Amino acid sequence: MRLVTGIIIGALAGVATGILTAPDKGQKTRKRFSKDSDRFRKDVEKSLSKNIDSLLDSITKGMDKSSKKTKKSIFNLKRSVKA
Repeated sequence: MRLVTGIIIGALAGVATGILTAPDKGQKTRKRFSKDSDRFRKDVEKSLSKNIDSLLDSITKGMDKSSKKTKKSIFNLKRSVKA
């Protein structure tokens, strides 16, 4: 999470610096800013999507493991009650 926050802050600082030091006319700067912000948005979406997929995979594996342990515990409990 810190990595994503750092990337976002760094990108915003870079964009702000670029705008403030840009020698181009306003319209050209706005077009470039729009293009750069679209590219940045896509990069962030890609990164978040990858991290979310990884998180969901970890959650699914954890749930599967927990489910197997629960089923085993129930089986052992039923077996001990019958004995």
